[in-house]
Amino acid sequence: MSARAPIVPTESFSADVAGVPTEVMVLEFDQVMAIVTQVDRLGTLLQAKQDAYTKTYSVEVLLGRRNDPLLEVFARQLIERLAVAKCQKDLTLWVGLLRSDDPESIKGVIEAICAKSRVFGGGDRSNE
Repeated sequence: MSARAPIVPTESFSADVAGVPTEVMVLEFDQVMAIVTQVDRLGTLLQAKQDAYTKTYSVEVLLGRRNDPLLEVFARQLIERLAVAKCQKDLTLWVGLLRSDDPESIKGVIEAICAKSRVFGGGDRSNE
């Protein structure tokens, strides 16, 4: 029996962000779900939506830390990167970062995702 492609396209990879091991999984349904963890937990759940007509984005915290504006910036940056990569899907994002209050850490995670994930315009598929 030959191997079949998974029903849900999935990418998973590890990255070292400022010396912290970071695990990332990206699943593509009718929307994109990204799971990012440095603490082996899911953390905060955010939803980012894009309006294709007005090129505006909205971010909402669904579960977890509502008082962390950098997590909202994180989700907004990723939804913008999806739009640049010609993906019109919304984004659901689970984030469990060691230092979610550190802009450099968040910037490093965004760069890692965009460099390695096909959905976000990257393409290093060697770790799938």
